[in-house]
Amino acid sequence: MTTLPASSCYHCGSPVPSNAPWHITLDATTYPLCCPGCEAVAHAIVQGGLARYYQQRTELPETPAGESLDSDAWAYFDSPEFETKFRKTLPLGVDSDQLSATLAVEGITCNACGWLIEHRLNALKGIASSAVDLSRHRLHVSWHPSKLKLSQLLAELAGIGYSALPFEPDPAQERGRYKKRLCAWRLGVSGACLLGITLLMLFLPSEVRGDLNTRTTTLLHWLPMVLATLVMLFATPPFFRQALADIKRGLLGPAVPIALALGCAYLASGYASFFHTGEHYVGMYVGMIALLTTLLLLFGCARSLPILRSPQDTFKGALPATTIRRTPDESERILPASELCPGDRIVVNAGQRIPADGIIEQGTSSLNTSQLTGEPLPVSYAKGDSVLAGCQNLENPLVINVVQPPARARITALGALVGAAFTGKHLASINARGVHKWAVGLLIIALGVTALWWWFKPLMALDVLLSLLIAGSPCALALATPAALTVAYQQLRARGVVITNPRALLSLATTTQPADEAIASCSDVVILSPQSGRSVETLAIARATQRCIQHSMGMAASISVIALCLAAVGALSPFGAITSAGGSVLAVIANTLRFSHRLSTSNVSTSHLSTSAVKGVP
Repeated sequence: MTTLPASSCYHCGSPVPSNAPWHITLDATTYPLCCPGCEAVAHAIVQGGLARYYQQRTELPETPAGESLDSDAWAYFDSPEFETKFRKTLPLGVDSDQLSATLAVEGITCNACGWLIEHRLNALKGIASSAVDLSRHRLHVSWHPSKLKLSQLLAELAGIGYSALPFEPDPAQERGRYKKRLCAWRLGVSGACLLGITLLMLFLPSEVRGDLNTRTTTLLHWLPMVLATLVMLFATPPFFRQALADIKRGLLGPAVPIALALGCAYLASGYASFFHTGEHYVGMYVGMIALLTTLLLLFGCARSLPILRSPQDTFKGALPATTIRRTPDESERILPASELCPGDRIVVNAGQRIPADGIIEQGTSSLNTSQLTGEPLPVSYAKGDSVLAGCQNLENPLVINVVQPPARARITALGALVGAAFTGKHLASINARGVHKWAVGLLIIALGVTALWWWFKPLMALDVLLSLLIAGSPCALALATPAALTVAYQQLRARGVVITNPRALLSLATTTQPADEAIASCSDVVILSPQSGRSVETLAIARATQRCIQHSMGMAASISVIALCLAAVGALSPFGAITSAGGSVLAVIANTLRFSHRLSTSNVSTSHLSTSAVKGVP
């Protein structure tokens, strides 16, 4: 057990200020503490049943590297120019002398972190309120600038091991979150309407409604139509907008037959409701609208799965938010990494990521370059070596002379290229003119022939036409290419190869040139690591991707053709067509997952590829 002087903190051993109010009581003995952070941690240890820690410990806990509360190092954040970036308009009734900000905090891992941060800040003079958002690693704090500066607040957080920076939301991320929330709301509304229609049709058949009064019967008759209208107004607009955009571009995309099916079903349900042609037809058409919309929205939400996630987010979060700049007088100042300029000297401590491209001036250390090059082992760097932003320093502090600021760093440029190329619309249009155009064209011809065949049975003809529209909509074909290309990009990215244009991957799959010549002549492929065999790996994965796409399209087309034949002869209902369309999409997703698993578990390298594989022979 360690023995501490009476004036030392019982938790960390630091000197205790005079008249310090912080303390902890153990076995009827009161021990002083130096700060609210130590008080919070000490009480957490005792309340967790670990009080014997203080009796059995042999040395004091290590203090964080940033414990020195030198607020001068954070003086940049007190400038009026920077203050305008995070100043918020406070609600009425709040002190006008009060500032409020949202801070992005690094290092939050659990509820204890949030509790420690709030207790440390709430004990500071000048803090009005503080609240930690654990899910997003955000800290909402309000303070009085006349009593407390932002630099002091950030220094206090650094003193307990948390690096923070005023949060500035990324417009692209905010739009993505909004789209996800809106998609979730649409899916919820569509699913709720589907459940209501199903219960209404199953548990209130025509025989039961005959025993009810006229007003209740009328309400139950129009309720499915009201639910269908809600689905059409709130959940289906994206499909109609996409179909209209495709038609304006002269493209018969997969959204066209889907929009036709939804529109025809809604008109048919309205006709059946107004002219009382039968509860069966109203329920069938309305249920088809809700079921098809729910299924399509589910597949849309499935694109957020990690395996199918867009490559646009690959490089996000690779650069640190703050950095340490060394001034000519050798003092250190902390500032946002976005403020760095060429010629600045920065200090990158062990465990931190390099914020900008530069040249090492002092120090020798090992860097983790896997984020850029795909190399799993650390690489040693010394004075005079060039380093890239995004690499992580593993051992010793480095002093780096900035050559390119973060906005012009290599990793930022690659992220911009990938983000511009790998968008959902771009990926979906790769095989649109080659597949969707003739698929939807044949579908329209089949609709015309079927309509003539069933001309004398209007209601049966409508069912057949709806079934053809749903079963023949090539939504699975639209998913096959984007999913396979996304998986291939992720696997190549892990090996240090970046594809800046997804079309290049399919072009490489059909090349007859040697691997090195094909990659060298392709400007859309960037090999970040000079390791031998990367060109061969790229060609092998490109050809495997092409086979995956062909296999996926074959499965989807086979299911669609079978469903089309059954629908054309009237043996497949609209609900059966929805099931077949869902089955084709699930077949494509399953094949893509299997393709991803084979790429991730196989060691694709030069020594494992035969000459026939390089030449494209299976």
